[in-house]
Amino acid sequence: MDAEFLEVLLHDLRGPVSRCRILGELLVRQTPDLPEETRTLVHHIEGSATAAENVLEAVRRFANAVGLSFQPAYFELRLAVDGAVARLTSQIAAAGAQVTYRELPVIYGDRAQMTVLFEELIGNALRFRSGEALRIEIAAAPVEQDTQWQISIADNGIGLPEQNPSRVFRPLAKRDANARPGIGLTICRHIAKLHGGELTAVPLAHGAEFRLRLPQSQTAAAGRPGAASGL
Repeated sequence: MDAEFLEVLLHDLRGPVSRCRILGELLVRQTPDLPEETRTLVHHIEGSATAAENVLEAVRRFANAVGLSFQPAYFELRLAVDGAVARLTSQIAAAGAQVTYRELPVIYGDRAQMTVLFEELIGNALRFRSGEALRIEIAAAPVEQDTQWQISIADNGIGLPEQNPSRVFRPLAKRDANARPGIGLTICRHIAKLHGGELTAVPLAHGAEFRLRLPQSQTAAAGRPGAASGL
């Protein structure tokens, strides 16, 4: 998907949506004797405008991810995880969470994009934690006759829907009617595909696990669908 097109779309939509919300606020402020029924209708208009702004913010985040340059090289995956954890230090501390990872492999990929991927996955676990102390464990192992790496990101949060857990990757997916539209996991899947890999979601008895499969070498990555393309 073209990042420039998304930016133009966002620019053209932000103004009308913001004006709807602002005009509703002005109407209530400047008309103190507004009938209660009309106030309720204006409140619904303002709520719809806010919901639309939340969608636009999600699309903006996706446009930023799509617009990232793709500059692959061999690097230690631990460096991307270190970067993600550093960006989320305050949120991790506030949640009393623990993020553990050891012996992550050297991969062929874009370090900046992989940092974004782990930031989104760790951030997702922080948002959907349970009442227990949150633990996020990241590990890696070779699979497919040692041609791929499988990196698992597991947590003990509220888990995933048992029926069709892959729907969490849908653009603008919501956990419930009152939640903001999500885009983080869609971004993660986009980055995985760009690297010739695959990201899947697996429900656990107490939590969730995301499994990221990546080719072990530059040659393998070049041969995978999506290795040099977008969505």
